[in-house]
Amino acid sequence: MKVIAVDLGASSGRLISVSLKNGKVELEELHRFLNEGIYAGDRFYTDILNIFHEILKGLQIAQKKIGKIDAIGIDTWGVDFAFLDSQGELLGNPYHYRDTQAIGMMEKAGNIFGKKGLFYETGVQDMWYNTVYQILGIQNRNSEKAAGKKTFLMLPDVLGYFLTGERSLEYTSVSTTQMYDLKNKSWAESVLYELGLEKSVFPEVLMTGAVKGNLTKRIKKLAGIGEAGDIPLIAVAQHDSASAAYAVPAQEDNYVFINSGTWSIIGMVMDEPVVTDMVYDRNFSNEGAAFGKIKLVKTIMGMWLIQELRKCWEKKGSNIDYTYLIKEAEAASPFSHFIEVDDELFVAPLDMEDAVNQYCVRTKQNEIQTQGGFYRAVMESLAFKYKESVCDVEEITGKKTDTLYLLGGAVRDAMFCQFIANATGKTVSAGPVEATAVGNAMIQMKALGKIQNEKENAGIIQSSFDIIKYKPQDLELWDKMYQKYKIITERK
Repeated sequence: MKVIAVDLGASSGRLISVSLKNGKVELEELHRFLNEGIYAGDRFYTDILNIFHEILKGLQIAQKKIGKIDAIGIDTWGVDFAFLDSQGELLGNPYHYRDTQAIGMMEKAGNIFGKKGLFYETGVQDMWYNTVYQILGIQNRNSEKAAGKKTFLMLPDVLGYFLTGERSLEYTSVSTTQMYDLKNKSWAESVLYELGLEKSVFPEVLMTGAVKGNLTKRIKKLAGIGEAGDIPLIAVAQHDSASAAYAVPAQEDNYVFINSGTWSIIGMVMDEPVVTDMVYDRNFSNEGAAFGKIKLVKTIMGMWLIQELRKCWEKKGSNIDYTYLIKEAEAASPFSHFIEVDDELFVAPLDMEDAVNQYCVRTKQNEIQTQGGFYRAVMESLAFKYKESVCDVEEITGKKTDTLYLLGGAVRDAMFCQFIANATGKTVSAGPVEATAVGNAMIQMKALGKIQNEKENAGIIQSSFDIIKYKPQDLELWDKMYQKYKIITERK
């Protein structure tokens, strides 16, 4: 069996072929492409048509390299959306969540719904990029654009519509909108009413594993697939972090996972949402997990800071190879600088190097001078931020864990993996790297009847990938430095 995982991150997209044979999965990257937001005028957009074009190119490559495709699944980041008009035509490029239109809308929403009102209606934390604030921003700026008969689709649903001609939404994606009641698994009608959105705007919400439709004849022809057999588009956990969470190689029932990519997602998979003042005050959120479950998670800045630093260095002609940067970081002085990775300075700066040094000056630290110094400061600070979040999730749930399951690109950085183990005092189980694509594919295979349950799923992942474990070291020193980190990052 071979399925295609279309995995779209905030910086790149890829099509990966995943095959299951003799209890193991194998991955083959077929096509990778840049996926960065585009500034046009005063707005920041996601280039959805270029993404679709690249998906078609990837399907053409897949047809030539692997032949028969059993299914396809698409995952993307959450919160972003688009509208179709009454004729089913796309109403412009979707806005990127880093667009500025949502600025000030959290305060406006607080006036409408009350403090914590949206959280208690939906279970979802107030985050500056949430769909509800983007919609308020559109309405505030251009009420005409927000009016009229439309169909609301999340980004993977737009792409699914292009591929199949069918309109539907998926549970994990809509859970990120802050308009969907996770406890009752239905739209929060009071929220829609205040936003002036009719329930008819939203097509059916499918549960993870459902079939969204089959590739149309036109798409199959464009991809060179031919007419033989239907190729279903499976509703995977379309929110990428939910697909990643399905790739955790854990046999125990309660575990903490960290998906470290552009964003870092830290949390635990639960059966029911946890909607309490503690969850809100600790900045945690409930989001949909695969097959109707809940992720209790905290979302923090992740490798975004390093990605943006590398852009700065590339413009200067400096070496941006990760092997080089890690070597330089290992040679840099430990614990010389600390940053609060979620500081507003780092949301969308024109120059991340300058933003980090602004933060250092503001918090009475010396400016950082070297690439290794920047890299090490970010990674040590991230490790301590992870420690805070892990302590919080254990306190909220009352469930202690000995092992953290680290997923995503950060798995490749052994230095950082060891930092996390040292900072948290827990064993770090690192892998798989391509967790989102793996989870995407495993959901497809479960939907097709090739995998029966989560235990079998975890066993296949364990046997298919090199999972490296890191034991904590130098705990007394790291605990001491954590206190220093807290003092510095609490400065305003």
